[in-house]
Amino acid sequence: MYELTDGTKGVIQPLGNSFGSKTSIPFIFLDKDDRSGNISDGENLFIYKPEIIKRVLFFALIYKGASDFNSVNAKMFFKISNGETVALDLDNSGTNKPFCAAALLNNLGALSIQKEAKYFSGHSDADDHYGFGFKWVVGSKD
Repeated sequence: MYELTDGTKGVIQPLGNSFGSKTSIPFIFLDKDDRSGNISDGENLFIYKPEIIKRVLFFALIYKGASDFNSVNAKMFFKISNGETVALDLDNSGTNKPFCAAALLNNLGALSIQKEAKYFSGHSDADDHYGFGFKWVVGSKD
């Protein structure tokens, strides 16, 4: 979920083929949908014009086949432009909530990223918590 400095808001996710764009608004791009977890480099989200970002909520969703993130040994990696990599384990053992709000990127004159690791029943619950204001409908990748 993102919000740009001009107030534009949206969601980058495989569901609905909303992969974003490298060359136009929002200048945020998701390279693929890894439904299996078996792709060696996973899914990668790129931010091409960080100066137009107000905030980005990085999230992951268990779609089918697992009860929680801990059971699939889920991890998220953040590669910073200075070469630093930060790893975040998504290990909500026992919560049985399929949506993880992993981290929040904010632009308050300088970019900062904050670990969230908050788990929700779905997109709408997370949106309510973070106040993006989207209208959610049920969707399917099938």
